[in-house]
Order: sequence, then structure tokens, then C-alpha cells
Amino acid sequence: MSNENTDPALTHLQENPEASENVQVVDFDTLAIIEAVITNVNEWGCKVTSDHVEDLYKNIGIRFSGARKLSKAQVTSVKGNDASVVFVTSESKVSDKRREKRNDVKIPVKIADLEGITEIEGTIVDAAKNGCKVKANGLTALPEEVLLTMNKFNKPVVAEFAWRNDKSAGMRLLWDRTLEETEAPDTSGSMEMPAAATEDA
Repeated sequence: MSNENTDPALTHLQENPEASENVQVVDFDTLAIIEAVITNVNEWGCKVTSDHVEDLYKNIGIRFSGARKLSKAQVTSVKGNDASVVFVTSESKVSDKRREKRNDVKIPVKIADLEGITEIEGTIVDAAKNGCKVKANGLTALPEEVLLTMNKFNKPVVAEFAWRNDKSAGMRLLWDRTLEETEAPDTSGSMEMPAAATEDA
């Protein structure tokens, strides 16, 4: 199913990390239909929030405002009223979007669980405002949500895995998330300004 009719909405949301939109979500397995709000949108996926998120199983369709078709997606995890969702797109479209929106970088990063118990070192190899790709060993040992610590940022950035294997992963940056011991990271230091970082790498 094509995402062409929803691209404008997705582009608008991708450019605004704090943007949200009311949507309808259809579960193809259970045929449940729920009203929800999506946030943290990037080319890989988004977060779906609803009081009825437990009605979603795995394969879903998201209807954006004004769209005539559903955007296919898959639920990767559910926590409380929030579901992490990955968009189902062709490899060519994902590749095209990455070439347009992402910056090739080489930024050292420390990736740790929120409690700081498990920490591994890696490298961010491409990045954008709402997401990045990292390379590191042992990524599958980490929980869904992690902290990214980089020299160019004063505070750790909360992120979640959109996809991963043991040596690389795509991550969504959760700029609106806060930790008890720190305030939310400043989005003015977004991944779209890594020029100095690339010079140091």
C-alpha cells in the first residue's frame, strides 16, 4: 500500500519533533479501530498514544487527517498508553528519504539504559533532527529506551530503538522526554547541526 498520500503529513511532523496529530488506527489482525495521537514522528516510525492502545496487536494501518489511504505500520512494543510503531515502506523509499533528510556523520556516543547499569560505546553514522543510525556491538542487550551521551551535548538524549540488530540500530530521539535527574534536552542542539562534530571525528 502506497504512502504517497500521507507523505505531506509525515514530512510536516518529521520537521517538528514536538508536533502531534490525531489519527485513526486500524488493527488488521483484530479489526479494532481506535482514536489516537501520534508524536515523535520520523521516517522509521512514531509513537502512538491512546487509552485503547492495548487493542492493537501487530499489523496496523494509520489514517492521517485528509488521507484517502492507510499507512501500513507495525507495533514493536507497548508501554502503558504508548505504542512504538515502525512504518512499513519499501527499501527504495526509505533509502531515498535517508539521502534527502539525513547527514553522514561520525560521532562517538555512549548508549546506556536509563538506570546507567549497562553502557556500551558506539558511533553515530548518520543523523537527522528526530533520528539517527548507530553502530555498536551488543545493542540487543539494551532495553527499548536508552540514553545517548555525546560530547557535543550538555545532557544525555533519551532515545528508543526503531529497529536493531547486534551491531547497528535506527533510533528515534525523544526530545520531549524528561528524566528525574535532568531537564529535557534542548532541541536547538538537534542532530541537524553536527558539522563541528564531523570535523572532530
